[in-house]
Amino acid sequence: MPLPILLVDDDALYREVLTADLEDRGVAVTAFADGPNLLAALAGDIEAELVLVDWTLPYLSGPDLLRALRRGGCQLPVAFLTGRSGVEHLAEAQAAGAVDFIDKSCDIDELVQRLRRIAGR
Repeated sequence: MPLPILLVDDDALYREVLTADLEDRGVAVTAFADGPNLLAALAGDIEAELVLVDWTLPYLSGPDLLRALRRGGCQLPVAFLTGRSGVEHLAEAQAAGAVDFIDKSCDIDELVQRLRRIAGR
């Protein structure tokens, strides 16, 4: 059974390539270009086991999106997938309640392993 995730990244090409790579490895991806579109989708009937969020997004930053998710009652685990490394970003992600902080240069197979671990699979 595929692992259903929600992906939020504003880079259309990266989002498309990552979605294809993840789906090739048994991950069912529903992708969004920004936080407001994700929040609107969550108001409907959408199934997922976790949310993978870019740090730098239009309208709502990744950390702001995570806080909005929690205020809205969404309890899905949230992991950041970002090109921003650094202790200060990691600390902010953890303070906001993220379960993982993954560098975008991470190997796709490692990423899938981490997603499965987060989902308890």
